[in-house]
Amino acid sequence: MTDTESARPEASDLVPGWLIRLAAVGWRVLVAIALGLVLLRILLIVSTVTASILIAGIIAATFAPFVLRLRDRGWSRIKAAAAVFVAAGAVILAIIGVIAIAFLPYISDFLDAIRSGVAAIQRLLADATIPPEVGTAIDQASTTLTTWLSGAASDAAGNVGTVATIAILATFLTFFFMMDGDKAWVWALSLANTWRRDAITSSGHVALERVGGYLRGTAIIAALDGVAVGLFMFVLGMPLVAPLAVIVFLGRFIPYVGGLVTTALVLIVAVASVGTTAALILLVLIGILTFVQGKFLAPVIYHKTVHIHPAIALLALPAGAALGGIVGLFVAIPVVAFVLAVWSSVIEILGVGPQTEYERGSLVPIWLDRLGQVSWRALIVIALLALFIAAAVQVPIVVLPLVLGVVLAATLAPLQARLVRRGWSHNRAALGATLGATLGVIVIVGLTLVSLAGPASDMINTAIAGSGVANENLDGFAGVAVGVVQTFGLGIFGTIAGVLSGIAGFGLVLLLAVLLTFYFLRDGDGFWHGFLDRVEPARRTHVDAAGRRAFDVLGGYMVGTGAISIFGAATQFLIMVILGIPFALPLAILAVFGGFIPYIGSFVTTALAFLVTVATGSPTDIAIMAIFTVVFNIVQGNFVAPIVYSRVVSLHPAVVLAAIPAGAAVAGVIGMFLVVPFLGVVAAVWRTVLRVLDTGPVDALEPPEETAVASETALSTAPTG
Repeated sequence: MTDTESARPEASDLVPGWLIRLAAVGWRVLVAIALGLVLLRILLIVSTVTASILIAGIIAATFAPFVLRLRDRGWSRIKAAAAVFVAAGAVILAIIGVIAIAFLPYISDFLDAIRSGVAAIQRLLADATIPPEVGTAIDQASTTLTTWLSGAASDAAGNVGTVATIAILATFLTFFFMMDGDKAWVWALSLANTWRRDAITSSGHVALERVGGYLRGTAIIAALDGVAVGLFMFVLGMPLVAPLAVIVFLGRFIPYVGGLVTTALVLIVAVASVGTTAALILLVLIGILTFVQGKFLAPVIYHKTVHIHPAIALLALPAGAALGGIVGLFVAIPVVAFVLAVWSSVIEILGVGPQTEYERGSLVPIWLDRLGQVSWRALIVIALLALFIAAAVQVPIVVLPLVLGVVLAATLAPLQARLVRRGWSHNRAALGATLGATLGVIVIVGLTLVSLAGPASDMINTAIAGSGVANENLDGFAGVAVGVVQTFGLGIFGTIAGVLSGIAGFGLVLLLAVLLTFYFLRDGDGFWHGFLDRVEPARRTHVDAAGRRAFDVLGGYMVGTGAISIFGAATQFLIMVILGIPFALPLAILAVFGGFIPYIGSFVTTALAFLVTVATGSPTDIAIMAIFTVVFNIVQGNFVAPIVYSRVVSLHPAVVLAAIPAGAAVAGVIGMFLVVPFLGVVAAVWRTVLRVLDTGPVDALEPPEETAVASETALSTAPTG
C-alpha cells in the first residue's frame, strides 16, 4: 500500500457523525411509515371488509362484558354469545327503526329548513354592520355545510348495495366475535414468546374494557342529549323536532366536532322557524346542558374509560372522514382509543430484550430498530405477493387453467384411487376420472348458459318488483333488499355477458384446465417427488406432509361445498315447483354457483327466490317461502357450513365471511370462488412453512402429524355447545 493510499480518509471520516445517526434513525422511520401506508392501502382496497370488521369489533367490544358475565355463570360460548347477540340486535334494530321513522321521511324537509335558516342568517348579516370578509366567510361556510349534507344524503342513497353488504357482513361477524373473539386473539399471538403474549394480552383486555366503556358511555350521553334538546325544541315550538333530535344523537358519537356541528344545525333551523330570540334561548339551554354533562355526568359515565386528548381527536376525525367517509368518521375515535391503550405495551415488547448489539448511548432506540427491521422485511414479502397477484391478473389465460387444474385434480383424486383399487391402470383411471368430470362440467355450463342467458333479465326485474312490493308493505324498510338485488343482478348480467362475449376464451380455459387435470392426476406424484428431491432431506418429510394436507384440503372443500350447494339448490327448486313459482330452474342453478360463495352466496340466492315469490305468489306461497329462506340460512349458516369449513379447511366462519368480499375486491368473481380454498391451503401448511423457513435446527421441527393437528386446532374454532 502506498503512502497516498494509507493517507486516504475512510468514508466514515467524510460523513459527519450527526448525518450518520440521522440516517440511522431516518431509514427505520421511513420503512415503518412505508409499511403503515402499504397496509392502509390494502385496507382501503378491501374497504367493505375493513368497515365490517371495525363495526363488528366495536359492537362486540361494547357488549363484551355481558357475554363474559354469562360465561362466568356457566353458560357455554355459543349460548352466551347468542343471548347477548339477540339482545344487542334488538336494541340496535330499535334504534335504527326510530332513526328511520324519525329522520328518513323528512330528509328533504330537513335540507329545506337548513337552506331557509342559512338564508335567514344571511339576511340578518346583511342588515348588520360587519366587515364584508366576515360575511363572505360565513356564506362560504354555510354553502359548504349544505353541499356536504346534500352530498352525504345522495351518497347514502346511491350506495345502498354497499351499505347492505357491510351491514350483513358486520352482523354475522359480530356474533362470531362475541363467541370466539378471545380465541382469535390467542391464535393471533400464538407464535409470540410467553412474556410478550402476556403483556399484549393484558393491554388488550384493558383496551377492550376502555373502548367498550367509552362507547357505552357515549351512547348514554348521546341519548340524553337527543332527548333533552328535543324537549327544548318542542317547548319552543320548533318544527322537525324528531329529525333534529336524531341529528343531535348521532352527532354526539363524533367528539367535539359533532356537538358543534349539530348545535349549529339546530340553531340554523331555529332562526328560520321560531326567530332569533328563541334561537338564543335554545343556545343558552344547550350550553347549560353541556356544562351539566361535562361537570357532573361525564366523569361518572366515562369512569375508567380511555381518555383521548382533544388535539388527537381533532386530528383523528378528519383523517377518518377522508379515508372512510361517514363510517371512518364514526370509527376514528374507537380505533384511536384502542391504539392508545395498547401502544405502550407494543413499545415495551419491541424494546425489552438483549442489548449487547447496541452501543451504549446509541441514538437509535431498541424498539425503533426492531420496528424498522420488521418493517422492511414485511414490505419485501408484501411486494412479492403483490407481484404474484399482478402476474396472475395479467395472464389469466395461464393462471385460471392452472388453478382449475389443481383444484379439479384434488377433487378427482379419490375417484382415481377408487378406480385403481378396482383394477384400472393408473393412466386409465386418470383418463376416466378426467373424462367423467369433463362431461359433467360441459353439462353444467351448457345448462347454466341456456337457463340464465334468456330469463336472467326477467328474473332480476321480477325480483326487483318483489322488493318494491315488500318495500311498500313494510313502509320503506326493504330498501336494503332492493339494493342487494340490484347489486347482485348487475353482477349476474356482467358475468353472463362476459361469458357469452368471450365464449372462445372461456372454452380455451376449460380445455386447458381439463388437459392439466389429466396430467396432474397422471403425473402429479412425479412432479411432487421431483420438487421434494430439491428440498433439504431433514425438512423433506415435513414439506411432504404439508403438501399432501393442502391437496386433501382442496379436494375436501370442493366436494363438501358442492354437496351443500346441490342440496340447497335442489330443495329450493322443489319448493318453488310445488308452489308454482316461475324461474325455479334458473334460480336453482344460480343457487348451485352461489353455494360456492360461502354464507353470502346462499343468502343472496335464497333472497332472490323469496323476492320473486313476493312478486308472483299468493300470501300462502310468500309465507312458505319466507319460512324456507329463514330456516335454510339459519341451518346452513350456523350448523352445516361451520362444520364443513372447520373440518375440511380448518377455517373459522368469521375468516370465511371476511375473506369472500376481500377476494372479490382483489380478483372479482374468481376471487370470491377461490379465496376460501386458498386460505384453507394456507391454514393447513403455514405452521410447517414457518418452521421449515426457520433458521433453527431442523430436529426442532414438529412431526408432520403433530403439525397438521396443531394447525387445525389453532384455526378451527367452529361453534360447539
